[in-house]
Order: sequence, then C-alpha cells, then structure tokens
Amino acid sequence: MRSIVLGGLLIITTSGFAVSVEEAYRLIPHQRTEFQSTTARMAGHERAYLTAFFSAIDQAIVAKVESRRGVTVAEAYAPVWKAWASLSPPVSLRATQDKVKAAIVDQQTFLFEIERKQSAWNMSHARVLAASSRLRAAYGELMRIYPGEDATNKQAFFDYLCALDFI
Repeated sequence: MRSIVLGGLLIITTSGFAVSVEEAYRLIPHQRTEFQSTTARMAGHERAYLTAFFSAIDQAIVAKVESRRGVTVAEAYAPVWKAWASLSPPVSLRATQDKVKAAIVDQQTFLFEIERKQSAWNMSHARVLAASSRLRAAYGELMRIYPGEDATNKQAFFDYLCALDFI
C-alpha cells in the first residue's frame, strides 16, 4: 500500500488549479466511501459532527494533493485549518479529533520540509510514521465507539483516514 500511495503522489502533475475532493481521491488513488449521516445509528449531534469532521479530512486530502501540484503547502492547508477551526467535537470524539489533527500537522510539517528541500520523499520519515500511527489509532477509536454502524459507514471511517495517510 505504501508504494501505491507514494507512487500516486509522485505522478501528480504540476498545475495551479484547485483540485476537487473526487479528483484528489482519484489522484492518490484511493476508494472514497462517503459517510452516510442519514443511515447512521448514532445520536444526531454525533452525525452532524462527523459530517463536518470528514469534510475537514477531505480538505486535508485535497491539500496534500495540491501541495504536489505547485500550490504552496501554506496555501494548500489554509482551507484545512479554517474548516478545522469550526469543529466542535462531542466529548466522546475529542481524542479522535486530536489524533487526526496531530496527524495533519505532522503531514503538513513533512510537506513543508520537502517544499524547503530540507527532506526528500521518505515514507520512513518520523513525521510520516507518527501521522500514520495516529490515523490508525483514530480509526480504531471510531470502530470502538461505533460498533453498531452499518458496513458503509464503517468503510467510510476506514476510507477517510486511509486516504489521508501517506502510507
């Protein structure tokens, strides 16, 4: 899986136009399963939060793709942090949100290093490994908190976090 994601990121061509969420998933490449809030079995406030949370994750996926297409890392990630600032997690999901946010910070820092030529594409880089570990932990938490969700939403939990992961 590591080489597929890395290969997908490396073949992304340079251009200055914005990337849609759908295009970002195709360019990585990764399957996209959208969270189905209408069929979710959790409380309404949790459904609303997760809809916004996964939308912010989609922005981070777009940012990592755009940063490989000639958009500066700072510019690519600005919408991510704007979306992130509006999130207000339920108590049960604060730790999950914190893990994902820390993973995005690690990824952005790694991409800054590449942009500044302080690092090369190295999927064994400490920031890449830390981000991946945090994203796997966040997925585990979602599965633990929502064991009764249907197969589509469980697949969505996986797809959002896996598509965000570099490895």
